[in-house]
Amino acid sequence: MKDGVKVNEKILGNRYALLEKIGEGGMAKVYKARCNILNRIVAVKILKDEYAKDEEFLNKFKNEALSAASLNHPNIINVFDVGEDDGISYIVMEFVDGKNLKELINEQGAIPEKKSLEIVRQIALALSEAHSKKIIHKDIKPHNIMITKDNLVKVGDFGIAKASTSSTITSTDTVLGSVHYFSPEQARGGYMDERSDIYSLGIVLYELLTGRVPFNGDTPVNVALKHIHSKVELPQDMIQNISEGTQKILKNLTQRNVDRRYKSADEIIRDIESLRNNRQISYKDNQQDFETKKILFGQKDLDELDVAFDDDEDDDYEENYTVKKNKAPVKTKKASAKHSKLTVILAVIAALIASVIFLGTVFLFSGGDISKLNPLGFLSSDRIELPSFLGMTVEEAETEAEKLGITIEKTAEEPNSRYAEGTISKQDPQEGFKAEKGQVVKVVISKTEEELFAVPSVEGMTLTEAVQLLQNDDFDEAVEYQYTKDPEDTVLSQVPAAGEKAQKGSVVRLIVSRGPEEILEKVPNLIGKTLDQAKNEMGNFKAGEVSYNEDKSKKDGVVLSQIPKPDTETRQGSEINLVINKIAQEPVVATKQNRMVIVLPDQEEISVQIRDLSTGAIVFDRKVFPQQINGVLAVDIIGKSGETKEYEIYIDSQYYATQPVTF
Repeated sequence: MKDGVKVNEKILGNRYALLEKIGEGGMAKVYKARCNILNRIVAVKILKDEYAKDEEFLNKFKNEALSAASLNHPNIINVFDVGEDDGISYIVMEFVDGKNLKELINEQGAIPEKKSLEIVRQIALALSEAHSKKIIHKDIKPHNIMITKDNLVKVGDFGIAKASTSSTITSTDTVLGSVHYFSPEQARGGYMDERSDIYSLGIVLYELLTGRVPFNGDTPVNVALKHIHSKVELPQDMIQNISEGTQKILKNLTQRNVDRRYKSADEIIRDIESLRNNRQISYKDNQQDFETKKILFGQKDLDELDVAFDDDEDDDYEENYTVKKNKAPVKTKKASAKHSKLTVILAVIAALIASVIFLGTVFLFSGGDISKLNPLGFLSSDRIELPSFLGMTVEEAETEAEKLGITIEKTAEEPNSRYAEGTISKQDPQEGFKAEKGQVVKVVISKTEEELFAVPSVEGMTLTEAVQLLQNDDFDEAVEYQYTKDPEDTVLSQVPAAGEKAQKGSVVRLIVSRGPEEILEKVPNLIGKTLDQAKNEMGNFKAGEVSYNEDKSKKDGVVLSQIPKPDTETRQGSEINLVINKIAQEPVVATKQNRMVIVLPDQEEISVQIRDLSTGAIVFDRKVFPQQINGVLAVDIIGKSGETKEYEIYIDSQYYATQPVTF
């Protein structure tokens, strides 16, 4: 927001009156505001200048934010509007009266296990909704998760998080805030999908349970490397206070290999609900797997077999250990890939042979009736195999369940075209599950699809008229502005189109005119002109800030540099800041040279610009190749002896850091 503008005097888009600042992050400031059209309190997130002026990021941000506006779920912060007003880019969201999860952890430390799992369950519900619409958050962290006063969890920043992944990677604040929650593939810059959000959710669960993140480091790179090469493990002093089931969920969330993680948010929800009902959850290293290995191979070589069938991926940065019975651990070098594969193949063959012998033996013990066996012994099991309740009414299912000694619990109603209204469309556990007496089977009841209504025609109306009509018909709106020759605030188009059917409460996207587009003009070259000459030759531009510097190689009183640079294009009527040469009459203080050292981001080619904050002068402006200089740029700076000056560093035109230099 421009300096000198009071919050309670600023109205964005002729609609949103800013009331007070309520937060600030690495990319934006958040304000509480009132929507003057709908007379409701909203939250307005205003992008910081370095992002609002990045055209590529801005376009991506608008598209992603509008995509996020299609999400309609109680655990997701609603996006109402996206716009731009006098150079201020903003997003309008649901106002959540509460605090973010990071604040809660900072205040309370570790959160009780039961409450932690409930928070994670609600976040997973939000991710399930987003992932079903092919929207990946890519920045799940406590800072983006709100907790209402009623303990409802709401996930926000879907649009900002997704848009930021390419355009803002050089922003130090953004990286520092998010790298603690990066998935290994995100830290490597690799392909990301829904399972990347699942890993980040695992780190959130870890922080909820312990009050701290699993990995810390001096730099973002150090933290990222730990995500790539280290396992997420609970502190030894806390393990005894956390149930085995929760530990299994945490491990399934934070597997470094994406194929070993939960495949979907729905699986997370299922396991948390299973844990609530004291049911076994899915986990590769569970007790049943352990007992099966022991039966097949015997206890003697079990630990060595676990090396061959390690659930965690091989890691060139870790050392393997072979454990012998009654002996101390012996450190061994990693075998070659060929040898490792041979070991696994031989172990699998041995397992198959042992399985055949084992099954033949137990078949004889069972008198030829294999149905009498349970998976781990020779005695018949008391467990019953669940039938399918799909297509039954609740009453029919309860009658059948009573015969089996189990209980039916109705959990929800969902539209389902495959099953008649009022019949069971889903069950958990599913058919074939070996259940004990008293098992609770949760079922979902099919209901008819919600009635659809025709979307009204609002094209050609003013925005105020369109919003009022949509509100009267119980539809919400999301607005995108475009520069056109049409009058300002005229609705140009709508999605869904007029007459199309949609559910009440769904979002109608409106494309609205912002009036004629701003005219861009080439900036004149004023370097070498006197101040008076420069002002006379500015044309449609205005003189901005005038500062002074000394350069004895140039004439006294002439322009040394200017911002914006000559021959670049910028908005007609904007200001040009000038640096004028001023040669001191008194003896000049002795100058001294010092060196500025900058650690560069890991990119093939970047443009680096260094600006003297005291004068506005550009002291360095050129392309560099970080890999050729080991990622470190050294720049010699000249200043007055004993003086300390600050310099702003920009990378690819984006603010990177501020660095002081003492001469």
